[in-house]
Amino acid sequence: MKKVILITGINGYLGSKLAIRYKDKYHIVGLEYDTVNLSRIEAYDFEVYGSKNGIQDNIFKNHQFDIIIHTATFYGRSDESNSEMLYTNTYLPQVLVEKAAKYGCQTFINTDTILDRFTSPYALTKKQFRDWLKWYTDQRQLRIINLVLEHFYGPGTSKTNFITLMVQKMLNNEPEIALTKAEQNRDFLYIDDLLEVYDLMLQQHDNFKAFEEFNVGAGQNTNLKYILEFIKTHTASQSKLDYGAIPYRTNELMESNNDISKLKKLGWVPKTKVDDGLSQVINHEKNID
Repeated sequence: MKKVILITGINGYLGSKLAIRYKDKYHIVGLEYDTVNLSRIEAYDFEVYGSKNGIQDNIFKNHQFDIIIHTATFYGRSDESNSEMLYTNTYLPQVLVEKAAKYGCQTFINTDTILDRFTSPYALTKKQFRDWLKWYTDQRQLRIINLVLEHFYGPGTSKTNFITLMVQKMLNNEPEIALTKAEQNRDFLYIDDLLEVYDLMLQQHDNFKAFEEFNVGAGQNTNLKYILEFIKTHTASQSKLDYGAIPYRTNELMESNNDISKLKKLGWVPKTKVDDGLSQVINHEKNID
């Protein structure tokens, strides 16, 4: 029999990619904050439960989940309040993992962030949930795999994704784009490489300890100003990039120090160079009607 996997945020960019990728090999069930809009997966016959009003027990009574892949999150880029992010990024997933342990789910794969917890309310709520995950592991209630992600990108992300947003703004030739000084050297990971990390987790999870954590990124930094200038050149944009118009955030990550050797030991290596990935996003946005 096929293993049963619950994917949270199934209509999000990453969640939908995973659901479509695994639909033939596994029995996929979805969890989505608001089930009114399921545009990314509407062509597929996934059973999807809503979580806006809480995590209902019937989800687990109707299915014996082998694995949960948690991708759902609010970034705070769509004017969500701190309370909303605390509810969606900490409280709801904490209830989810509590019920997962109660109903015998074996493995919980969490999608975390590399950002310092005090960089933003988003980062703080994600790290607070990570603390809860460690507590459940210490109680020996289920296996946790925590994927600590750098910034990932790819064709078809929403405008809440920084790279897609910048491509859209420059293609539209917005007169002036307010930016930080863009001195950050960050690790940018292409979506295809990220999906292969999840493949590896599903293949190897039975071999992991009760709590395993992996840094996930390309393993190589790229200067943010380089990325912005690359986008401007390859979109032939007339936009003015106003560097320094926005101050850095408190605890801004200026230099990624992302050691991905643990993943490499399992046989995973990123394949997509940043120039190629950016070109894919630009071409995608150019061809949208």
